[in-house]
Amino acid sequence: MACVRIEGEISGNSPYITKLFIEMILMLTWLKSVSKPFFIVLVGFIVLTRFQGCQYIAAYSGAGFAANLPDATSIAKPISCNTQALQVMSYNVRYGSTTIEAVANRFRGGDTGDGYLPWSVRIPEIRARIASYAPDLLGLQEMETDADIGGIVPLDTYTLVTYHLGSFQYGDSALLFKTSRFEKLDSGQMWLGHTPDLPMSLGFSRLAMIRYVNWVMLREKSTGFTFMFVNTHFDNASKNKEPSATLFRERIASLTKGLPMIVSGDFNTTAGNERYRRLMGSDENPPLLINSFALFNGQIGNQASHPNKLIDHILVGGPCKTEVEQWLVDTRQLKNGQRMSDHNPIFARLRFTS
Repeated sequence: MACVRIEGEISGNSPYITKLFIEMILMLTWLKSVSKPFFIVLVGFIVLTRFQGCQYIAAYSGAGFAANLPDATSIAKPISCNTQALQVMSYNVRYGSTTIEAVANRFRGGDTGDGYLPWSVRIPEIRARIASYAPDLLGLQEMETDADIGGIVPLDTYTLVTYHLGSFQYGDSALLFKTSRFEKLDSGQMWLGHTPDLPMSLGFSRLAMIRYVNWVMLREKSTGFTFMFVNTHFDNASKNKEPSATLFRERIASLTKGLPMIVSGDFNTTAGNERYRRLMGSDENPPLLINSFALFNGQIGNQASHPNKLIDHILVGGPCKTEVEQWLVDTRQLKNGQRMSDHNPIFARLRFTS
């Protein structure tokens, strides 16, 4: 009886089984017809991703490769090293992006992590804080578009140097200088990865954020004093920041042998460890770069942390003597008591002398 029942059930469902079998045959036939082009597309995608094909296509199709760094040996010595005071600030603002805020609003109820207020809420006080120091040179980290930067720095007063690829803007290591005081001679980026001359080059670790060194050659209009201002943001993963320190020393810090230089940035590296000494060129005599706080003889003040424990730095180097008249970390919170960023702005007032 059981066998009769089963046969009956099969017989009753035979139209469905026949249809399913036919659909399976058709599916296999379709897969066979598309497998070759699908395989080619898949391999092409892997090759483009693994070997940065999209970046090379963009570079060769008109975007170009990174501008050559200055040749320090070919640059004439400064007319005079006696400059007026230069006010320098470095600040990682934490997610300075309306896009990141929009994504957080859409998918996370506005939460951008760790309880920090949204970017749009923090903008007015960040803008006021930066303006209170009136920096001549400003290095920002974790910015995105020109419009985001214009929300905290008046772009009618400052000239902005950042990376553009058509309408795409990537301001993670944006730098600005006072237009009325300085003339831009040259500028460019060096990408922190295996191919530093390839724009948007992937980092040393393939899944890391794309990082770069941003630089500009400036001439002080009143004196003709020529120097290089650099800003950067190292990745926080050791697999990336270790080789980044070596690359920075070889290509950037080495220029101080013939060129005055000011460097701002979030190096994700505290003073005193081997990586810091490497990027600074501390093994040379004299060192290629010196931390500005080490040249300040005044009182540091009641800071939340000792300068040696910071990962944000303002560095100086070159053939001119440097005097630091003021150095500080601004630890003030927002008016409501919450943190303005997960980093504090660093400020230094310095001058180059003969």
